[in-house]
Amino acid sequence: MTKPLLSIGIIFKNEIRCLERCLKSLQPLRDAIPCEVVMADTGADDGSRNVAERYADLLLDFPWIGDFSAARNAVMDRCSGKWYMSIDCDEWVDENIEGYVAFLTTDESFDFASVVIRNYDTMELDKGGSYSDFLATRLVRMSTGLRYEGTVHEHWPYQGDLRTMMLRGAVFHHDGYVYQNAEMLKEKQERNMVLLRKQLEDDPDNLIILNQCVESSAHMPEQEGYLRRALVGVEEKWSQWELFGGPIYRYAVRLAMRDQLPELEQWIKEAETMFPDSIFLRVEIAYFAFGHYWNVDNYDEAIRWGERYLQGVEDYRENRFDLADLLASSLDKTDSHSFLSVATVLASGYLHEDQPERCAQLMARLDPVEMNAKQIGDCVQNFGRLRSEFGWDTDAQMLRFWERLAEPVPDKEQAEQRRTPFLQMGSVMFRRDYREKELAGAKFQRPAYTAFLPLEGKCPLGDAAVILETSDVPIIEEKLRGVEHWAEVPVQALSHALACGVRFPLPLNIEEMDSLSSRLAVDQEHFFPLVLHLAEGLDAENWPQLVWVRGLAMSAVRSYPWESKEQDEEQGMAIARTFAHTERVFLSRCYSANCLQEEHLFVLPPLHRFGWYCAQAFDALEQGNAVEYVRLLRAGLDACEGMTNMVEFLADHTAEVQQLMTPPELKVLADQIRVILARFSPDDPAVAALKQSEAYQKVAHLIEGMAVPVWGGLTQ
Repeated sequence: MTKPLLSIGIIFKNEIRCLERCLKSLQPLRDAIPCEVVMADTGADDGSRNVAERYADLLLDFPWIGDFSAARNAVMDRCSGKWYMSIDCDEWVDENIEGYVAFLTTDESFDFASVVIRNYDTMELDKGGSYSDFLATRLVRMSTGLRYEGTVHEHWPYQGDLRTMMLRGAVFHHDGYVYQNAEMLKEKQERNMVLLRKQLEDDPDNLIILNQCVESSAHMPEQEGYLRRALVGVEEKWSQWELFGGPIYRYAVRLAMRDQLPELEQWIKEAETMFPDSIFLRVEIAYFAFGHYWNVDNYDEAIRWGERYLQGVEDYRENRFDLADLLASSLDKTDSHSFLSVATVLASGYLHEDQPERCAQLMARLDPVEMNAKQIGDCVQNFGRLRSEFGWDTDAQMLRFWERLAEPVPDKEQAEQRRTPFLQMGSVMFRRDYREKELAGAKFQRPAYTAFLPLEGKCPLGDAAVILETSDVPIIEEKLRGVEHWAEVPVQALSHALACGVRFPLPLNIEEMDSLSSRLAVDQEHFFPLVLHLAEGLDAENWPQLVWVRGLAMSAVRSYPWESKEQDEEQGMAIARTFAHTERVFLSRCYSANCLQEEHLFVLPPLHRFGWYCAQAFDALEQGNAVEYVRLLRAGLDACEGMTNMVEFLADHTAEVQQLMTPPELKVLADQIRVILARFSPDDPAVAALKQSEAYQKVAHLIEGMAVPVWGGLTQ
């Protein structure tokens, strides 16, 4: 057998879930260069060993003794390659192996090589998943003679005269955290901490062990103690303080942010003074410092740290940092989500400090395809502010942003998910209260919604912006005819169209009309006068108009603030009468006369049953029969309980009802009838006969709870 260039070492126990996937992923590398796979079984009993036997060049048994370094060194000691690579069972090598091959076959100047470990926290790996990346040293030149140290968090000892290389494009995928529940994670943490406490007891001034204790005790009460002890070690310059100082201060700042420790700003300043070039300072500490200073409204410092963070991430991605930093710990906050979270907020920080050009320049660098909902919303808000407060020409940039965001990358489903927050945040800028607030601002130059004008014909917000910018009915109608999804059109644009005289409905089905009328009701200040106006001259022969006004009237009675003490009495009564009239016309066109008999009303939907009773009630009122008016409203309330507030409003504001103050003799009569009724069973024929009598009808509202509010309420 050819002497291997690369020895691949694996230790395993019960890894039947993922072991074969890991081993299969190594095959392209084994085909490209001479390799050997050496594996150690530390006590598997789930069938993992059978899998290992099919792939391993050498398989040995190593009984578990609670020491990871011992197990890994047992594997290394049996390897014969020029290079050694370590991989865990729940990891698998990315199919792109060019970086490994190029490095192993050509480079002679490095002793270590690091790869990206991509930790997934979701099982939807086929869609890209959610993950975080960090670097780990996984390859070592065997001639260094190095072996693992540490019973847990095992590592090769760090020596300043050894050089490391980060392999570009080399990725180990890892999904172990996906399958570990809280109990499993806690068990693993406790196992690790038992080993680390023992190590620290034997070597209390070892910054490597202290750093590992800080990492492994996350969310445990003892973590702060380890951290403060490690900070003392850095301050007193214990062995390897320069290597571990950056990551230790990173943990200090992170913990101070989480627990709101008073030393937060002190630690940020100390880290910047002592480790200004550390990638941990330039990325992670900068990330947390940005968040802190932003939260306390110190925008100058927030901008400084935000810029430093963005530059730090770019330097990291381009390998412009001391790779030895990563030998001490993993680096977080280099992922696109973290980068875009800072960038989009930083862009708004520039606007806060009246620096629109820097905001626009930063926004131009960002790719919306990689953004989540909040980041997209932040960008939309920034476009609006650039337009509104600074009069900035955002047309070309907005168009590029939208077109990129709407691309089906990686698929149509995710493109649709990006469109949603764009439309939601953009719709806010069309709201009347938003426009009134920006108009009152000292910096106002033009409405924020005008930022969407370049999206005319491409996006509902673009067409809505065009509608708000004109009163030309033909232009508005043209834009509305092109609407595919009415729910995406800001309701204020629709209200404006109606106010300009656009004749609705356009080609809509009844469901779309009802949905549209419900959305229009949000703008109550203009909606209720609009309903009253459109209901004037209702043409019973014009079916589209009749259905449209019916939907508006139903939305009006559902949304009117009947219970408000500040409501317009005259308007409220007009809304109620309009609803009753519309229902009378609509029901007579849709249902047979037989259906519209009181005993057959059960075939109607509840609100239409209520509408029928309202129409009959107003007819009774016009005939001077206030008692019947009350009875019909009460019956309508039985048919549709959700209209209680409207019925009580009508009782409170109908003069004829208010005049029905109960005479004393009626109260006496009601009491007498109650006494008689109490003598009989409710289903006794005598009770039915009594209820048909003229005397009973005079006091029925007192006995059956149909009295108006001045007598105690309709639902007494």
